[in-house]
Amino acid sequence: MRVIDTTSDPQQLARAASAALTAGDWTAAEAALTGLLAHAPADVSLAYNLALVEKRLGKDQAAEQRLAALLSLAPGHDNARFEYAASLMNRGAEADALDQFEAYLRRRPADGDARLNAARLCLRLGHADAAARHLDFAERERPDDPAIRLARAEALRDLGRPGEADETFRALFRQAPSLRPAILKAMSQGRRGRVPLDAAVLTGSADKH
Repeated sequence: MRVIDTTSDPQQLARAASAALTAGDWTAAEAALTGLLAHAPADVSLAYNLALVEKRLGKDQAAEQRLAALLSLAPGHDNARFEYAASLMNRGAEADALDQFEAYLRRRPADGDARLNAARLCLRLGHADAAARHLDFAERERPDDPAIRLARAEALRDLGRPGEADETFRALFRQAPSLRPAILKAMSQGRRGRVPLDAAVLTGSADKH
């Protein structure tokens, strides 16, 4: 880890920040970017990069506060809004996170990750119809994404369409082994009832009898 003199001139700090970011030395990058931001407190690019470094260091609250302040200065900074929405989502501020993702999506409607996050938030908040609409967009961008298909199955479950949900869950269980714990959890939960669990059907072994 390099020791950064935060009183250095901006050019030295910029070189130090670039070197630290390239090396993945997040502590040194934080120090250099903090020093640069002291010289240029209105520089939203510096603030955004410092927030990302703070997240790398596990300083989630500081990063979230910095992103909120940045957005008050530059409400059109889409990357900052996405990161701010993700931070709110991660700490369970679901309604606020959904507001932020929807604001982001008004400017970036084709972003599949934001659509998926918005859909997940809608499901948590009990808005299955809205979740389905977000998933319609997401599936156009990434039609074979297993995570999007899992969210679709959850939306079908919560919309009171258990047969379609069950079919989607079963197919995913066979095709996406890494998602099996999440699939089983989703099948056994939900605002509109559970999908019956049958290990033999899920694995396909029932077809052999």
